[in-house]
Amino acid sequence: MSDAAIHTADLACSEASAAAGEPLAGSASEAPLFAALAWPKARWHPDKAALSEGLPAAIGALAKKLQLRLFDRVGPPAPGVEVVCADFATGRSLHRIAPDAEAAAREVEAFLRGAEGPALAAPLVLVCTDGRHDRCCGKLGRSLAAALRGSLDVAEASHLGGHRLAANCLVLPTGRLYGRVTAADAARLAAAISRDEVYLPCYRGRSGLSELEQVAEAAALGLFPRASAATVKSPILGEASGVATAAVVAEGRTAHVTCERRRFVGIGSCGDAEPETRERWVATSVQAL
Repeated sequence: MSDAAIHTADLACSEASAAAGEPLAGSASEAPLFAALAWPKARWHPDKAALSEGLPAAIGALAKKLQLRLFDRVGPPAPGVEVVCADFATGRSLHRIAPDAEAAAREVEAFLRGAEGPALAAPLVLVCTDGRHDRCCGKLGRSLAAALRGSLDVAEASHLGGHRLAANCLVLPTGRLYGRVTAADAARLAAAISRDEVYLPCYRGRSGLSELEQVAEAAALGLFPRASAATVKSPILGEASGVATAAVVAEGRTAHVTCERRRFVGIGSCGDAEPETRERWVATSVQAL
């Protein structure tokens, strides 16, 4: 799709991204550490969770060390502040109810230092519904959250990143991120999450991996769809040239994945006047070895 076509069509950012053919795979955060605090949605900051109304300064310091998000559950607020932490590299997680936000910050600090604690007993799905950040997240995210409730433990979350790929949801503690999830995907996505499997049609990648590793992992899982996880071997060759190859192992089977750097044009946010060009890695060849 041309720059002019995207500019004049007056599309929402999620529509423009899909129309441009921008891929989902490789768009998850590369940060391996994550924390989320239960906080009333009306008090969320539209851009930076740590600046939300009522949060202590200690929360701002934490935001420099990990991904920090806020979430809100349907119904009356529970006493205290619910805290969920995850280390996507190791699978370690923490789930506690702190008496207040100051104590919640201390729980996150302790997790960063390696402290052990009660882990998440079941997957928690955070659905981005942050409409003040972008209208696509608000409109599409709320519909997705409603469709998933009753099947999984679901909470509405502050901006997860990539609103042009809405509706987005992050699964804890695995760090699997999904985008362009519609109500039609909800039942199959919920079933995959319950089985600890990847739902490939909407898979953005596993948080904590590099963009290229995410793309290679997703491609290998497409070749071996019954595998629940894949490991990208290092080193990845040719990354600096715009063409790279990776060997990916999934449950004892190995795939050889070739990736290329490509450009996609679209608006970054709803309301942007001009399109922008974004470079992304794309898997162009996947072969079983």
